[in-house]
Amino acid sequence: MKNLKPLFLIAVVALFSACSSVRVASDYDQSADFTNYKTFAFFKPGIDKAEISDLDKKRILRAIENEMLAKGFVKSEDPSMLVSIFTTAQQRVDVYNNYGWGWGAWGPWG
Repeated sequence: MKNLKPLFLIAVVALFSACSSVRVASDYDQSADFTNYKTFAFFKPGIDKAEISDLDKKRILRAIENEMLAKGFVKSEDPSMLVSIFTTAQQRVDVYNNYGWGWGAWGPWG
């Protein structure tokens, strides 16, 4: 039974990762020298326009803030750079029809 726990955990992680279709992209001025920037803040008008739930917005902002702090930036009221987010969402539904194939209501010729 103990040998099955790691296998079960791997199966669960694989299942959830297969369902994930989140894509993340970043955009910035390629010619900018970020060594000149030491402080940051979030651009509130841009954050307010993000069309996602408040819970998701907080998660994204917390993740960005953690990464910025890890890179040595300091959150400030008088920042040298502003950070904003832009989000889009798409719902995708895949429908597969198997009319005429396999065993249907009328047998294999259905």
